Amino acid sequence: MSVERRETRIARIINVLALFALIGVLAGSLHLQFGVGEQPCPLCLIQRSAMIGLAIGPLLNLLWGMRPAHYALSILAAVVGGAASTRQILLHIADPRDPGYGPAFAGWHLYTWAFATFTIAIVGCAAMLLWAAPFAANDGGILRERRWLRMLALTAIVWVLLDLLVIAISVVPECGLGMCPDDPDPINGLGDVPGWAAVLSLGMLALAIAAGAVLDRRLLPVEEPPSG
Repeated sequence: MSVERRETRIARIINVLALFALIGVLAGSLHLQFGVGEQPCPLCLIQRSAMIGLAIGPLLNLLWGMRPAHYALSILAAVVGGAASTRQILLHIADPRDPGYGPAFAGWHLYTWAFATFTIAIVGCAAMLLWAAPFAANDGGILRERRWLRMLALTAIVWVLLDLLVIAISVVPECGLGMCPDDPDPINGLGDVPGWAAVLSLGMLALAIAAGAVLDRRLLPVEEPPSG
């Protein structure tokens, strides 16, 4: 295996891990909504949308190959999400008596975790842009490679798309066709354990869909790695 091909595979693994990290953050926000019953505020929705935008770069890298423009899209999404999370942090630290919006996890509210996620994403994408070898390899993506990494990548990609679908649908009953309320009323959540089960069930469905996609891709010609 050539050095460029080996480094491209490492870059793919990093992109898959990045998608699963984003899935973890989104799972926490969806559990807060459907498990605890806390409806997202407008700034929360912007941050959720930015998380999906952040996933676009790794998604494009995996499907169509490593490109600097893909990382640039993720950086732009992270800047938007970082601005929204910074705005929400400042709103709640202005008054020392303000308990913050929603419950805290490990001492931080979700918007603070979101700010940390966007900051790490910007630094990570910048570091990946400095790594020239995956770009020089003319990577064509994972779709024609019959390997375990394709299965894992498709699982992550489908899971992100399912999260996007859930987030888009859940906005309708909260906001309707107008502006979303600044302080939305809570809903009846499923509870802690059932809420996590509902969120994780999306992963089970994603795994099934990804498995079907992998079987379907077997009909496509597969790129064999060069010898040596």
